Amino acid sequence: MEISDQYICELLSSNNKMGMTLLFKKYFKSLTLWADTFLNDMDLAKDVVQDFFYAIWRNKAYQSLHHEKLASYLFVSVKNLSFKKLAKKDVLRYSMDIEYFDQVSEDFESNKEAIVVEIMKEIENLPEKSREVVKCIYLKGMKYQEAAEELGVSVSTIKTHLVRSMKALRLKSEHLGDFFLLCFFQNK
Repeated sequence: MEISDQYICELLSSNNKMGMTLLFKKYFKSLTLWADTFLNDMDLAKDVVQDFFYAIWRNKAYQSLHHEKLASYLFVSVKNLSFKKLAKKDVLRYSMDIEYFDQVSEDFESNKEAIVVEIMKEIENLPEKSREVVKCIYLKGMKYQEAAEELGVSVSTIKTHLVRSMKALRLKSEHLGDFFLLCFFQNK
């Protein structure tokens, strides 16, 4: 049985701890996956989301939550916290990455055709809807709204398929290393 955001907010506004428990159970997994799309570190994503829920409780922010905007508030907040977490990472730890990136870029240019063929094979192995979304967004260069209209689904469905597809492609194409990112994002 799906617990409504309205019910959760009613419990929270009356200082009922069950509201926080239900909020956590309903949103923890999806917020963690959302944070992981930015952080690429599931453990760190879990930490960010747990800290966020703790802050809501500690600061009594739950008292001002509204059910109409609850999901967007949660997702935007977790996205912002994820970006803050990324900004705090030690810059010096990644200082060697510039040389590495230059080398990867040179390797990509020399093997571009073979890499693109390999990535296209991986895209073809995706489930049908996911494959269609990836093709619309990355190969046809459509905006989310345009892809949603063409495929007859909502923008949030497009985003969900895209996140899942990109994670799957990164995992499946691990042997391609950073070439995958270069291929699709060098002109984005």
